[in-house]
Amino acid sequence: MTDTTYSELLETIDQFAAKLDPHERVRRLYGLIAPLLDRVEREDEELSDEPVLSTPDAVRGIREAATGEPVDLDAVHEQLTEVGLCYSEDQDPERHLVSQSAYAAAAWLRLLAGRKLRTTRYLEGEDEDPVPPFAPSAFTRIVDLLAWTRSDQVYVHWEDAVTYPEEFDLPAATHELRTMHRELTA
Repeated sequence: MTDTTYSELLETIDQFAAKLDPHERVRRLYGLIAPLLDRVEREDEELSDEPVLSTPDAVRGIREAATGEPVDLDAVHEQLTEVGLCYSEDQDPERHLVSQSAYAAAAWLRLLAGRKLRTTRYLEGEDEDPVPPFAPSAFTRIVDLLAWTRSDQVYVHWEDAVTYPEEFDLPAATHELRTMHRELTA
């Protein structure tokens, strides 16, 4: 494997996704995220004093949105970003995976809505997208995050994984990226 294999595969995925109708792009991306939602749904810890939704309700909401049912996308997005933020601060790698899954789901909702959605009050005023910015489009930024999450790893930019191979399993993330490419193009 060369240093650019991961990057080239992301670019190939991005080029494929750019040719899809926006609705089809969102539909196929949801298929990559859906298996990770169970892990988020199991989290029922109250993360704020006045939650609009519980985390399990937010996951049910995203599943309903994926089927075209009317959902308060802002409320679902807010809860998912709150899970992402709160769990990303934990040192437990399993909670980081929950965080990454929640962030990917929230980013998917933004693509579905085609607009900026409400975020948790902790992120208000911040324009930064919590999904890592190291890919050519919003679609492939989510796919990049999913490659690491689906390989049960805390997200790292692929170049850092090349630099520190003893800490990160780039081959596992690349394998997941290839698997997702096959799933997307099937």
